[in-house]
Amino acid sequence: MEKTHTQPIYNIPSIRSYRWSTHLDLLRGLASLLVFIGHLKFLLFLEYSEVSNPNFFIKRFNSLTGLGHQCVIIFFVLSGFFISASVLRTIQQKRWSWINYLVARLTRLYIVLIPALLLSSFWDFLGIKIFGTAQDSFYGEKFYNSYLATYKILENFTPQNFLGTIAFLQTIYVDLFGSNKVAWSLAYEFWYYILFPSIILLFWVNSLKLRLLYGVFTSVILLMVGSEIRIYFLVWLMGALINIPHTSKYLNNKNILNSLSFLSILILCITLTIARFLPSEEIADFLIGISTAVMIYLLVNNPSKIRQEGAYEKFSKGLAGCSYTLYLVHMAILCFIRACIIDDRPWQPDIFHLFLGLIVAVFVFLYAVVIAHFTEAKTDRFRNLIMSWIKNRRLNKA
Repeated sequence: MEKTHTQPIYNIPSIRSYRWSTHLDLLRGLASLLVFIGHLKFLLFLEYSEVSNPNFFIKRFNSLTGLGHQCVIIFFVLSGFFISASVLRTIQQKRWSWINYLVARLTRLYIVLIPALLLSSFWDFLGIKIFGTAQDSFYGEKFYNSYLATYKILENFTPQNFLGTIAFLQTIYVDLFGSNKVAWSLAYEFWYYILFPSIILLFWVNSLKLRLLYGVFTSVILLMVGSEIRIYFLVWLMGALINIPHTSKYLNNKNILNSLSFLSILILCITLTIARFLPSEEIADFLIGISTAVMIYLLVNNPSKIRQEGAYEKFSKGLAGCSYTLYLVHMAILCFIRACIIDDRPWQPDIFHLFLGLIVAVFVFLYAVVIAHFTEAKTDRFRNLIMSWIKNRRLNKA
C-alpha cells in the first residue's frame, strides 16, 4: 500500500502524476464555468424575484448560477496553494530569483489579460458605435439587471482604466475597464503574488538590511492595496497553509481518507449553498475558503497516481486549460450579444429562452476555447522566449 505524503507538496517532483492534480483541474475549470454561466444568466434572464411562477428547476438554476463570487474565492485558495508551493520550493532549494519569478507570473497573467482587454475594447467600441450612448442604450446608461446596475460601461471605457488594469491597479486607483467586470480579481491575485514571497523572505534572509527592506516593501504594499485586498489575502493564505509539512496516522488509512474527502466535498457544497443567507459576505467567504482548503488538504494526501490517462483526466485538463481565458474574455462578448438580441427587458427563463441561452453559452465557450489555443496554451513557450531573451542579454553584458 502506498503511504500518504508526509512531506510538503512543494517537495513532490511532479504533481501531474497524482490523481488529486486532476481533481483540482476539474475544480478550477468548473469554478470558471460557473462564473461565466452566472454572468450569462444575469445578463440574459430576469432576476429571480421577477420570474413568474418559478418551478423546482428554475429555483435550482437560480441557485447554481448565483455562485460566481464564491467561485472566485475558490480560485484564491487554489492560487494560494499552487503559487506558495512554487515560492517555497525555490527558496528552500536556494534558487530564488525575483526576475525568474516575475517572468513566470507575468507571462501567465499577461498572455491572456492583454488580448482580453483588446477584445473588450473591440466589443465595447463596436457596441457603442452600433447601439449608441443614449440613456436608454445598453452601453449608454447601465445594465438593466440590478446585479450590475451600478456598473456603467461607457464611463469606464477609458485609456486610464485600460492602463491601470495592465498595471493591476484596478479597484485600487482606477475603475474596471469597460465591460470587463471580472478583471477585479487579477489586482488581488497579482499583489498576493508579490506579498507572499516578500513575507517569506522577510523571515528567511539573514541580512538585517534585506529584512528591513522586505519589511518596508511589504508594509507599503499592504497600505497601498486597501483593506479589502488585505482581508482576502487571508483567504489566499488558506491555500498556502496546505503546504505546511504534516503527518497523521489517520490519513494513512485509505478508507478514512476517502470518507473524509467525500465529507469535505459535501461540506463545501453545503457552505456554497448557505453562503448567501449569512449576515456577512466576508464571513461567508472565509467559510468557503476554509472548506475549500480542507478539501484540497484531504485530496492531496491521497497518494494515488494516474496510471493511464482516461476521459476524466482529459476532460479535467482540457477544461482547466481554458479556464483563465474563459474567465477573462466572456464578459465583453456577452454584453455585446445581450445588446444585439434583447431590446429592453431580459428573458423569462422558459424552455425556449433557456435553449437560446444554451446556444449563446456554447458559442461563447467555443470563442474562449479558440482564444485559449492562441494564448493560454502558449504560456510555456512565451515564458521560455522571455527567459531566453533575458539570458542572452546577461551574456552580452558579461
